[in-house]
Amino acid sequence: MRILVVGAGIAGSAAAIALRRAGHDVEVFDRPIDFPDVPHAAYLAENGMRAIKHLGLLDAVVREASRCDRHEIRDFRGNLVAAFPTAGNGADLFTVTIKRSTLVRILTNALVMEGVYVHTDKFLVDIEQPPGDAALGVKAKFKDGTVAYGDILIGADGVHSGVRKTLFPRHTPIRVGFIGHYGITDLDHSVGDAWPSGNVHYYTDNANAKSGMVYRVSETQLFWFVMEMRPDEISHDGWRPLFDLYERRNAIADMVRRWGMPESFQPLIRASKEIVPTTIYDLEVLPQWWRGNCVLIGGAKHAMPPFLGHVNSVAFEDAEVLAALLNRFPEDPRRAFHLYQEARVPARRENRRRCAHARQAALCDVAVCRDGGQAGVENCVGRRWANVVRRDHGVRRTGGGGGHSSSTWIPV
Repeated sequence: MRILVVGAGIAGSAAAIALRRAGHDVEVFDRPIDFPDVPHAAYLAENGMRAIKHLGLLDAVVREASRCDRHEIRDFRGNLVAAFPTAGNGADLFTVTIKRSTLVRILTNALVMEGVYVHTDKFLVDIEQPPGDAALGVKAKFKDGTVAYGDILIGADGVHSGVRKTLFPRHTPIRVGFIGHYGITDLDHSVGDAWPSGNVHYYTDNANAKSGMVYRVSETQLFWFVMEMRPDEISHDGWRPLFDLYERRNAIADMVRRWGMPESFQPLIRASKEIVPTTIYDLEVLPQWWRGNCVLIGGAKHAMPPFLGHVNSVAFEDAEVLAALLNRFPEDPRRAFHLYQEARVPARRENRRRCAHARQAALCDVAVCRDGGQAGVENCVGRRWANVVRRDHGVRRTGGGGGHSSSTWIPV
């Protein structure tokens, strides 16, 4: 098949790599990138690492990431509220944290090695499909006047997806009221001693809907974010750099001091060389993730707040499951789309429940801890897949277990 992938982020790149290795003709199209080195991080649990291993990229990711063995949640006074291990069950599969731009670079290099061409500065404006239920084919139109033709199209262009806007125009992103700032700080003794390696440090003021998080993303850098509820304020709809970095980082440090956060946050923020503001969005439930010869994956079909911690792992799993089904049913991609949604809906539903809880409590991870840790989020991925698909289509299970592991079912 000739497959068009719109979006060169995590889900889109992972799907393109898997499909190209299966022999499909794949092209990737990405919108203009104004700020390629976004100071953001990726938290990858065992289920995401398993998908990365299947792509043959495990060593490359582990080499540049920081291993995470423990998640600690504290109040602003520093009192421990909850803690749980994040280590996986396998010897080579464990939770890591990594700078997002580093992860995207690894995926981009893999795309190049596989011979997948990535078209940049392509802003999707329309999609045309042939009439009827049986015909394959899709025509993607871009803002610069160019067009691309394929058998199917995968929309992996994030929460502000142009593909979703074209297929389902009524489903637009909704601001949930949280705004925040992300930052990257070089590690030295002035800031590093307060943040031991191997831990995710999450701080929350439940009553006032404020929170912050710190963890290492490499041997030399720390990632942090601070977030608060401001229902009537919008920070920005996308990633952009701060040109008033010195003033802004001092203002953010003063803000968290007024919040009463631990003093160790202030030098961390004041030493940051990269900061970006962001606004958090959600999406209403899509009754169907595909239409005709087009399908949505990753953030294009769902939105999860960054403090939930599963955004990137879910993106990798989406890509793996969809690619496996398209390889199993290359003559009937719509059947693959249907089974893909059947497989992934339980994980989507569970994540939405937890996101709703998080918005109400402004304490997502404590809520997760109370009902038995994060295992439920990943373990639900495989249950309905087993019940609905295994009986009729023949699948095998890859992995599973407790903690941060998952049960992913793929065709045999």
